Amino acid sequence: MGAALAAAWVMLAASPVLSVPVNDNSGILGIAPSAPVQGDTLVVVVQAPKPANVSVRYDGTPVAAYELPDGTRRALIGTDPNVALGSHTITVTIVGAGTPPARASRAVRINSGRFEVRTLTLPPQTFGLITAENAAIERRALNPALGRRTPQALWSGVFVAPSDGLMDSPYGYQSVYNGHRMWWHQGADFAASAGAPVVAANAGTVVLAQALPLGGNTVVIDHGQGVLTEYLHLSGFAAHAGARVERGALIGRIGATGLVTGPSLHWGLYVNGTWVNPLFWTEPHPGITQ
Repeated sequence: MGAALAAAWVMLAASPVLSVPVNDNSGILGIAPSAPVQGDTLVVVVQAPKPANVSVRYDGTPVAAYELPDGTRRALIGTDPNVALGSHTITVTIVGAGTPPARASRAVRINSGRFEVRTLTLPPQTFGLITAENAAIERRALNPALGRRTPQALWSGVFVAPSDGLMDSPYGYQSVYNGHRMWWHQGADFAASAGAPVVAANAGTVVLAQALPLGGNTVVIDHGQGVLTEYLHLSGFAAHAGARVERGALIGRIGATGLVTGPSLHWGLYVNGTWVNPLFWTEPHPGITQ
């Protein structure tokens, strides 16, 4: 990712829309995409001299910035359907030994993802799975896995869809189950025949392979730098916790376990605390998948 990433951000640095100089000596701040919508992932890349310390804040909240092989620092910021539309502020501070801090701020405007409503009628036994107790079981299992922050990026290039089935439920739609308004859809669902393969979207480490009451048989893969993917409702596992997998490796098969009406795969992508649109990562984006 090093040379290609550096070249991409040299081009961004020349654009007044995407980047601003911090000062003549300290580096360059690049932000993309240029017109994000809810669910997109923002990438902030800072070119700063070593061993300067780089900190990034999004609307005042610190965001981890990781060093890349070419020496630049990258921070990834996830957005979702709950993110307020309009202007948000990204601030970068660079502190070098013996020099005053250099600071740059940019306003980023986030537009609507235009999410719709999906209405599902679940059998009583399936709807009955939605309990506070089951939600607590899920949190106890998922939170340690999703809280991992591996400093190295293990992925490269675009992510692949984990199933070749038809995507029948997009990311971000507000869910209504049996007349009750529930949470917004935190991933993308694929309908496929029971037993069809489910593959890793990109390289990483399997950090969870466990049966859960709502997610059913669940796999979580850590791709590094706060990026993780999850795969729900599997019929069984083809990878175990601790295994390193490559993009396209078999990790399980389509099933109907957990909160689901039939054979299906729920695919989610998590970026530093936020469930983002996973399809964004299946396309080339400078600084992330390109």
